Amino acid sequence: MASIEQRGDSWRVVWRYNGDKQYTTWPAKSYAEQAKDLAEAHRHKIDADKVYREILEEADTVSDSTAMTFREWCQKWLPAKTRITERVRADYRAQLINHIYPPLGDAKVGLGDTPIDQITGLDIGAWVNAQRASGAHNKTITRRYSLLHSALEAAVRQEVIRSNPCGQTDFVRDQVAEDDVDQHEPVYLTHEEFALLRAGFDAKWWPFLDFLVGTSARWSEATAVAVEHVVAPTAKSDPKIRLWRAWKRGAPGSPRYLGVTKGRSRRDLRVTRNLYDAVMPLAAGQPKGTLLFRTASGTELDYSNFYKQVWRRGLRAAMQCPNHPAPDRGQPLEGARGRCRDYGGEKKDGTPCGARVKPGTTRCLPHSGPNPNAVAACDCPGVLRRWCTPHDLRHTSAAWLLSAGVPLLVVSRRLGHEQASTTSEIYGGLLPDADDAVLDVLGRAMQTEKD
Repeated sequence: MASIEQRGDSWRVVWRYNGDKQYTTWPAKSYAEQAKDLAEAHRHKIDADKVYREILEEADTVSDSTAMTFREWCQKWLPAKTRITERVRADYRAQLINHIYPPLGDAKVGLGDTPIDQITGLDIGAWVNAQRASGAHNKTITRRYSLLHSALEAAVRQEVIRSNPCGQTDFVRDQVAEDDVDQHEPVYLTHEEFALLRAGFDAKWWPFLDFLVGTSARWSEATAVAVEHVVAPTAKSDPKIRLWRAWKRGAPGSPRYLGVTKGRSRRDLRVTRNLYDAVMPLAAGQPKGTLLFRTASGTELDYSNFYKQVWRRGLRAAMQCPNHPAPDRGQPLEGARGRCRDYGGEKKDGTPCGARVKPGTTRCLPHSGPNPNAVAACDCPGVLRRWCTPHDLRHTSAAWLLSAGVPLLVVSRRLGHEQASTTSEIYGGLLPDADDAVLDVLGRAMQTEKD
């Protein structure tokens, strides 16, 4: 890593190239910082003479840039990317057009129309702050920033620019310095809460819910498991589930397809005998290639349909108290007539309902009876109090494992994270006991030295 040292009235930049120290000396700190950025952009594979030449030649050029704009660069870079699907390419293009190219905040010119060699760290920082001011959540900003960073980093590799201006910002993914808390917090259910959630669903969905929490699988992986991926136990081994593939989004307008899983390409997960016994009836007698979890017609489960038609219904049932049902939305009223909206009736989208009321009541037929979205306001036990999503079952599974003392690396492999640092970043807050253990070990070690 290159470093800057102040020596009297000058600044010296030092780095190593091919085992030898390289030095450049500058009359101003701004030149030194530029030299440091240049050395690091080349991953230190540049000698001092070339750094001098590039920076001094740049200083002699006129300020008007003739370089391509950032938009023009992306129009070359994005079609050339080889390790993404057409759907991802289309998503990247939409993010660039809608959120990165246009002017934001007080900017008169957007990043898209700025010459790529004129984009500075200040421009990137102003863009990040404008994203926040527009109401974008931290994770959303991180995704857009990552795309911006990748495009500029590719420009460095192709020697279109000398350094990536994103490296000149203090941006930290998913975080704001004041609180370092993202708006979307995962939900970790306790064992008791999961049991309450499960009880709210029709029994035919219990194996699927057990599978999600028992394997830590992503939705795209769980719904791609075929019957042959359920491996029976032997005298020497536990049953296993093979997470070898996942559903991928194709190009816009094209169907989803089966591809490799995210992170680690394949995982063979040992599972409990109870889980194996729960899913085996779904696989029994089915030909190879049949999806383990499927619709009545044998096709894959669609997340949106499942969430709207199954998940929300089961979740609401778990959040309602049988002893304190929600009140009827319609009230008897002698002589009531007209429209449901006349008495406060609304559709699902919140707009006034124009259907005619039932005679003698204040609601139409569809809006009569208890509100299906109502949740219990009582303090009775046996009622789920937290809203969650199917993906939170993956978070819940990880939380159960970590709280039981399973090593982080083992949990990371089970989750399919490519790096353990990803697991630590997401679930590090669930390991307070780890800090206690560190203090205990250090305390015992230091006490031993004193004795």
